[in-house]
Amino acid sequence: MDDEIRYLGPRRARRPYLREHGFAASLVAAGLGCAALVAACSEGSNDNGPGATGGGSTVGSGGGPSTGVGVTSGGPVDAGLPPEKEVESSYGAPVATGKYVWVANPSSGRVAYIDAVTLEIKLVDAGNGPTYVAAVPDAKDDVALVLNVLSSDATLLRASSKGLTALSIPVPSSGNGWSVSANGHWAVAWTSSRSIKSPDPVEGYQDITVLDLTPGAEKATPLTVGYRPFAVSFDAGSGRAFAVTEDGVSVVSLDGPGGPAVIKNIAFSDPPPALAPDVSITPDGAYALLRSDQPSIGVLSLSDGVRVDVPLPGKPTDLDLSADGTRAVAVIRDTSQVALLPVPGVFTSPQSVTLVTVDALIGSTSLAAQGSKAFFYTNAVSSPLLAVMDTLAAPPTSRVIKLRAPILAVFPTPDGSHALVLHDALFDAGSHYPAAFSVAPIALDLPPKIVGLDAPVISIAVAPAGDHGLIATGDQATGIYQLVVASMPSLAVQKLPLASLPIAAGIVAGANRGFVAQKHPDGRITFVNLETGDARTLTGFELGTQVVDGSK
Repeated sequence: MDDEIRYLGPRRARRPYLREHGFAASLVAAGLGCAALVAACSEGSNDNGPGATGGGSTVGSGGGPSTGVGVTSGGPVDAGLPPEKEVESSYGAPVATGKYVWVANPSSGRVAYIDAVTLEIKLVDAGNGPTYVAAVPDAKDDVALVLNVLSSDATLLRASSKGLTALSIPVPSSGNGWSVSANGHWAVAWTSSRSIKSPDPVEGYQDITVLDLTPGAEKATPLTVGYRPFAVSFDAGSGRAFAVTEDGVSVVSLDGPGGPAVIKNIAFSDPPPALAPDVSITPDGAYALLRSDQPSIGVLSLSDGVRVDVPLPGKPTDLDLSADGTRAVAVIRDTSQVALLPVPGVFTSPQSVTLVTVDALIGSTSLAAQGSKAFFYTNAVSSPLLAVMDTLAAPPTSRVIKLRAPILAVFPTPDGSHALVLHDALFDAGSHYPAAFSVAPIALDLPPKIVGLDAPVISIAVAPAGDHGLIATGDQATGIYQLVVASMPSLAVQKLPLASLPIAAGIVAGANRGFVAQKHPDGRITFVNLETGDARTLTGFELGTQVVDGSK
């Protein structure tokens, strides 16, 4: 059941933006991982897809591996197909740390933080226009960082048993997002050029600000990196940061005697490519792997700039790197092959590539965050085939699972024992459902379960434990809004009605609850107990801080 808790109090004057678009609309502006609508992700959706009925089954196994880069005969050949659609990164969740959910309101200048256990809401003043929020890893406290875009500063928020502290830190560069080191020591405020529509050609977005978040010694350092950055990451030891730009990789030393500094730029090639490649950096910061429009993978040493090109039997359409950085996985759609590249071994031995042919057309991959499971599919055309491979098996082979609708995106559980599969538009297949998803068992060879959805998907979240998945759906034209909870390994599915359009879903691991933020003039968020399925809705963040109806 869904009990609503409304917060009452004196109504404050609001700017037109808040009245027009609602408090939750500021979550979209806040860049809290809020999802783009599926309609935008699946533009030019596929025709003649299979019907969305029934379960699924394993339909075959792929061929064995071949070592080296010789072309092996295999699956279908790419005949001028459109590009694969990068969909997974479009789905995300608002910021959660420990047991708290953090919500920034750029119109009121305040941040709400919600205890997902007690459902108590508190508000704290930030700077002018708090917009972009990031979680900061911390062993003791719940810590979040919000970028105030109108005052060019950041507010560091730290919730502990002693209460909440808020510290203002200057951020001269401003920006539209954060990158935070794994140890919570460093954060970088920067502007992703790819998030800006039609940028001015002379605007390079080269200014970044590095924040040292050491308690009691917080400090900001402005720096300049290459032209138009599109990714910022850290090495595993948090001693260096890497800004991937159209000029190459700008390397930032974080812990040098003089403080943070840009120490070198490693160019992708000479001359620079017309389009910056798809780049993956190994966790130790030693290498960058590059995918471009060439039939090869570039391996770039970030210590001295030496580049080795690893030839492949066709142009790779996707590239991913395992969480430990020991293997790269490239997909060659032309030949329906997977290329497994040992890292760093492939840098000195480019021939050490293992090629595996898959009995299906594949062009995209998703890797499980833990373990060695890799998932392969295509969304360039209508295809219901999902291939699964253990990339560390000897020899690696694939298992192909037939689903009952064309695949749009795949979201594995962290251990790869299950996967949530989002399906493309179904109207052309004769279904009345506008969307669907499947829960696919992977550890056991069991049929997947397909579930029709009553509205398009807006956001997806998978629990860190891999036992639950959340799918938020909504359609303003029909007024249908739902949160769908999938349980694993039971494959049970629960549909919960929502009162307004969902914006993003997420998991509060410390409270074992899921949540979905919704569009509402005064703020609305629904929490669901992942054990019992009970739902509770909070409405009116900005009206006050007193709970009227109580909470469970």
